[in-house]
Amino acid sequence: MKLFFHNILSSAIGFVVGIFMLISSIFILIIFTSLLASLFTNEGKIENNSVVKMTFDYQITDKPQTDPFQNLNPLTGFEVNENVHLYKTLNAIDNASKNENVTGMVLDLTNFQSPGSALLKEIRDELKNFKQSGKFIYTYATTFTQSSYYLGSVADSIFMYPKGMVALTGLSTTTPFFTETMQKIGIKPEIIRHGKFKAAVEPFMLTEMSKENRLQTEKLLQDVWSTMLKDISESRSIDLKKLNLTIDKLTITMPPKEVLKLGLIDGLTYPDQFNDILAKKLNTDGADDINFISIYEIKNTKNKSKNEIAIIYAEGGIDGNTDNIHSGYTQTIKKVLEDENIDALILRVNSPGGSALISDEILSQIKLSKKNKPIVVSMGNVAASGGYYISCAADKIIASPNTITGSIGVFGLFFTAEELLTDKLKMNYDNVKTNEFSNLGELHRSLSDEEKALIQISVKNTYNDFISHVSEGRNMTKTEVDAIGEGRVWSGLRSLNIGLIDSLGGLKDAIKIASQLAKIQDFQIKEFPKQKNSLDILLDIEATTKIKNHTVDEIYLNEIRKKILNMQGIQALLPIEYNLD
Repeated sequence: MKLFFHNILSSAIGFVVGIFMLISSIFILIIFTSLLASLFTNEGKIENNSVVKMTFDYQITDKPQTDPFQNLNPLTGFEVNENVHLYKTLNAIDNASKNENVTGMVLDLTNFQSPGSALLKEIRDELKNFKQSGKFIYTYATTFTQSSYYLGSVADSIFMYPKGMVALTGLSTTTPFFTETMQKIGIKPEIIRHGKFKAAVEPFMLTEMSKENRLQTEKLLQDVWSTMLKDISESRSIDLKKLNLTIDKLTITMPPKEVLKLGLIDGLTYPDQFNDILAKKLNTDGADDINFISIYEIKNTKNKSKNEIAIIYAEGGIDGNTDNIHSGYTQTIKKVLEDENIDALILRVNSPGGSALISDEILSQIKLSKKNKPIVVSMGNVAASGGYYISCAADKIIASPNTITGSIGVFGLFFTAEELLTDKLKMNYDNVKTNEFSNLGELHRSLSDEEKALIQISVKNTYNDFISHVSEGRNMTKTEVDAIGEGRVWSGLRSLNIGLIDSLGGLKDAIKIASQLAKIQDFQIKEFPKQKNSLDILLDIEATTKIKNHTVDEIYLNEIRKKILNMQGIQALLPIEYNLD
């Protein structure tokens, strides 16, 4: 009995201590956050001859991050570690270009994280605008990846560590094929698709790319690469043809001095020497006198306009996951479009698609709630398949030249394991059912011809709905849409020529067009969906527990399993996960 009470008392004390520690942690966190805010906020008072330093060593997404610690890096000296997203970054660069106390900018790209090819171009274009305001940009890195060099090439001068390298090699994408692997283990993919270009199912039915898929992939890579080459060529004053030939010779073994001779960089220097070069540019006494500031220290002037433009971020797969795009978006769209204070809506789409049903729910809600309020779609890195489906009813569609879009097509994919379960594992099954198709989709048996025929009808009907929506939204005939559909993937550049988008540009261009359509000149930006605050994230014990109770290997394998299983059913999904960085 004594031991019993001892255990009870110990448990009670442990519980109280645990609660106390949690409350203390929250309290310390609030103080820490406040201190950070006070350190990085100076109410827009920037010293004369200041230099903005941007490191891009954090992830930049379309929508604001829900996790307040997503970009926390105690070692970073100049960047504010807060929710950094595209609009905030573009706006901050614009503010810096207009601030009379900012003389120039340094891009330190040593630990660069690429936000994706389309977002990269939007940021680069904004940096070009910064230069056009008469201010300089210098770039420095120990080594340059292809993405960091593309961004950094916008600068007046590019400097590199004396033993560094420039990894500028062109674009490539590789697709894994699982057909023989699945045959080996006895799993059979049941594939029903409409459109010969809908290549999302090819990894489960072929051992190499189809001719159609290879053709569209080659065109996509060529379009994105030509845009990158053109931008680099203009910034570095190197002939386009010569630049492309130079890149064919550029390898990681090329001595840095050769890279310098080729005109890709302007100097080889150590970090301290780079600061001396910068001090000379600024006419200061030395490197210690350079006043570096974060881009986010420059605050917006408070806009008191009663006009409002809303941005709804549709980022991630259309898969029902609350971190991505789900049916709950219909309520957000309804709320925004029916809000009398909001004059226009921008739907910022960065999605490869996914569930045909959820895509249709979102599009239907846009059509129902639209009324007379202008809607502009701004496409990010990818707005394809279901991502295009939810976009097609907009008044205007804007995309980057590097955006991956189109993929107007549908497929059905189901996995069965008859050979694995019955032949290899020697399992037996018996079934009782009330109707012909009561056991449709059971794992232990292949689909019958009748079941495949039913699913084929559903896939065809979904595709017909898809091209009908596009036909209506883009003022084209269904025949015209079908001719550029069947799952074909297009770059933003080609999409303009075939009528899938209205103009090339980024998020800020979309905002400008939305304000013109709404006939307003001054306005505030409201961003949706609303994000969780720090306390919500901290108290999300369930999410924390899930991470603690699983090994890294388990989480990785679960992600693969989830990815494959999420492809089951009728999907409007991008064929390949293209890597264009």
